[in-house]
Amino acid sequence: MIGHQRWLALLPLAILGYLMARGQGVHLPGIVCPFRSITGIPCPTCHLTRSAMASLRGDMGLALHHHVFGPPLVAWLGWAAWRSLRQRRLVLPLPSGGAMAVLLMLLLGYWLVRVMGWTLLGWNTFPVT
Repeated sequence: MIGHQRWLALLPLAILGYLMARGQGVHLPGIVCPFRSITGIPCPTCHLTRSAMASLRGDMGLALHHHVFGPPLVAWLGWAAWRSLRQRRLVLPLPSGGAMAVLLMLLLGYWLVRVMGWTLLGWNTFPVT
């Protein structure tokens, strides 16, 4: 096996480790949402990192408050990490084309509900900071 493929097998585990460390308060660099920075409107994945961090801490209430896709993302990352380590290469199991389209539609629908609730009804779905 080529050496870099072996290192790539650690990527899902490294992402889970990063999320766990940030969830425990370790200051690590993150990425600022460029969509929100430019438009002022949160993107469909805004607060997904916070949700994943809360999921890894076991706080499902907070995780679901931040983003309902957080707990499934953590489960998927765990599955990808297990498969990648087992096969000693990066394995990112993705849904089929139709299932991926449904997943994207659910994500966009969820985002629209959150944005409308935030802008029209004053819901606290997207904190200012």
